[in-house]
Amino acid sequence: MKRYLRENLPKASSITGNKYLRFLTPWLGHPRLWHMHRRSVALGVAIGLVTGLIPGPVQMLLAVMVAIPLRANVIVACATTLYTNPFTFIPLYMLAYSMGAFVTGEPMQNVMPPELSVSWQEFWKVVPLMFDWMFSLGRTLLIGLAIQCTIFAIGGYVATMVLWRCIVSRMWTRRRLKKPIHT
Repeated sequence: MKRYLRENLPKASSITGNKYLRFLTPWLGHPRLWHMHRRSVALGVAIGLVTGLIPGPVQMLLAVMVAIPLRANVIVACATTLYTNPFTFIPLYMLAYSMGAFVTGEPMQNVMPPELSVSWQEFWKVVPLMFDWMFSLGRTLLIGLAIQCTIFAIGGYVATMVLWRCIVSRMWTRRRLKKPIHT
């Protein structure tokens, strides 16, 4: 698996070697942004989980912009933002709204998401409808999103660190069992 990822994931040289992206070298040329090690991957997961909740098409760009100064893995940060999509966006925001209502003690309004029965040619009409819906939920939604972002970031970071540790421990155990015993 590690070999497959190492061979197929983009490298810093793909940015520095491309004549159209060469101007990004000072920011994206650092090797820690591309290296797959435990802390940078876990931080990339946390960044992706937070920026994935931001509405609009800027999630990956913001994930990269946050990952660069924190030296997190850029690829993981971008890939993790994909957990939000048209099918998961509304349930995640409804969960955030209900958390915000619980914390603030405000009664939950019965604000249903907009009806999104538009064709692909009129897809651009969906964005204003979604923003109107989000603004109608107001402060309660913002508080819930802050809580949800915090829980997702901490949970994603810890889960990645634990999973990484379990995988490495398992690999070491297998390696030790394969090692011939010398007498």
